[in-house]
Parts: sequence; C-alpha cells; structure tokens
Amino acid sequence: MDHFGLLGLPRQYAIDRDALERAYLERAQAAHPDRFVGASSAEQRSAMERSASLNEGYRVLRDPVRRAEYLCRLAGIDVDSSEPEGGAPAMGQAFLMEMIERREAVEDARREGPSALDELRDGVEGELDDALDRAVSALQQGDSRRAAEALVERRYLQRLLDELDDEVER
Repeated sequence: MDHFGLLGLPRQYAIDRDALERAYLERAQAAHPDRFVGASSAEQRSAMERSASLNEGYRVLRDPVRRAEYLCRLAGIDVDSSEPEGGAPAMGQAFLMEMIERREAVEDARREGPSALDELRDGVEGELDDALDRAVSALQQGDSRRAAEALVERRYLQRLLDELDDEVER
C-alpha cells in the first residue's frame, strides 16, 4: 500500500494539510508499538513496521518536493535512479552546459563580493520555486515524465543554491 492509501488520502499532489495531520495522528496512535506491549512478538513487530511506515509516509507527504517525487515514483519514474528504464530523465546537453556556466557565474560572483552572491542566490531561489510549480502543474495534468524533468532540474538548482550558500558562509 502506498503512503496515500496508508493515510487514507487521495493519490494526488494537492492534499489538505489538516487532513494529513489528523490521519497521521489517528493512525499513529492506533499503531503505536506501546499499545502492543502484551501482544505476541509477531504482533509487536507488525506494529513497529506499521508505525515506521506511517512515519515515513507522513514525512514524504508533508514535504511538497518529496510528495511530487513520490508521485513520479508511483507513476514509474524514480528521480533517485539513473537506470535507463524508469529512472530519472536525462537532462539535455544545453541544460547541462547552462549549469556549467552557472557554476562559473558563482565563481565570478564570489570575486565580486557578497552582494553579487546574494543577487545570484535570489535568482536561483526563484527558479527553484518555478521548477516545483512546473512539476506540480505537470502532475495535475497527468504528465509524470514532464514532472520528473522539472524535479531533476530542481535538484540541479538546489545543488547550485547549496554551493552559493557555502560561498556566502565563507
């Protein structure tokens, strides 16, 4: 059973955060291992496994990016995999060249100073949001492949943002 089914929620990107909270708390309380202290070891193990599954499902579904990635995985595209079949879509050569140029722009901004790094960082943050918006839109249209492409692009941008953050901290 997937995380949505486990928590009694529809399999879609848009979820009601309050409903997610309620569903998680109700199910977590019912499955909590402490409720099975006097039960058989098989029942205790089952409660622990169910509790762990509920916790993982809740963590994934409450995070917008992880939820989008999970929906892609349910559609047969694992953005964490590099397998040719069912793995993350390969990014085009033009995009990869752009990312190399952007890393060079980080070096240039570092030499220019903190304000240049901040300006570059602000732009990348906006692009992160845009990439997630494109992924969500694609998911809502049933286009998991396009959603996965936007999520992979978002990962590249996140790494660039992390690099910028490292530069700002120096």
